[in-house]
Amino acid sequence: MRHLTEGQMLVNQALVDKIIACQHSEASLRTSEQQLHALLAHQRASSEAERKRISREIHDCLGQNLLALRLDIVTLHQQTDDRHGSLHDWVSAALGNIDETLRTVKHLLSELRPAGLELGVVATLEIEACKFTRASGIVCDVQADGRLDDLQIDEAIVLSLYRVLRESLDNVCRHSLASRVQLHLAANEDMLELSISDNGVGFTPQAPRKSGSFGLATQQEQVSAYGGTLVVDSAHLQGACLVVRLPLTSSQGGLKGIGRLT
Repeated sequence: MRHLTEGQMLVNQALVDKIIACQHSEASLRTSEQQLHALLAHQRASSEAERKRISREIHDCLGQNLLALRLDIVTLHQQTDDRHGSLHDWVSAALGNIDETLRTVKHLLSELRPAGLELGVVATLEIEACKFTRASGIVCDVQADGRLDDLQIDEAIVLSLYRVLRESLDNVCRHSLASRVQLHLAANEDMLELSISDNGVGFTPQAPRKSGSFGLATQQEQVSAYGGTLVVDSAHLQGACLVVRLPLTSSQGGLKGIGRLT
């Protein structure tokens, strides 16, 4: 009995040691996960700040210089006529190149920072919906709560909502075979809620993720970094609906420098 008791005590002690080791490993994993989320949030904030800086430099330097050059070329174009045929044609071609470059700059600026961001969240969504419809031919309707124009919303929150919207609309264009997308934006209890629904073929959210595909995972990380939630409701041949809820004010101190929208 003594040997059995001693053996049992050794087994129990080994189990206790194993449980303690598992608890330490679990705590370490939780700490690592929190650090990873913090790092991703910091990288995202740094990326948005860099986008803002680059877009400002492109607008203030390249854009303004191109506009000034265009004015000079327009003046030169007006001074030439049929009596200077070859010169007039050369100036016309140069003016066309300037206009094409200005369109490219405008496109780059819209990719770096959403157009209409300074006008508020509703204007940002409406402009993006119009761009999506022109590019894809898919109708995109926007319904927004009128009270949103009177609310103060962190720019970081609006940018997060915009990034999720862009990813969702890209997925609709590539995979859904939809003919219509509906966006509904509202404010409920200090939360900003955006629903994105389409009438496409739908998909199974629980299906295993394809290799190299991080769409939903990226969107989930995008909103969870600000204490938000993302819910996907879809089924085969029944369309899809994605609902994003984000707080009106960012709680991350590292993001305060990005700015606010009113």
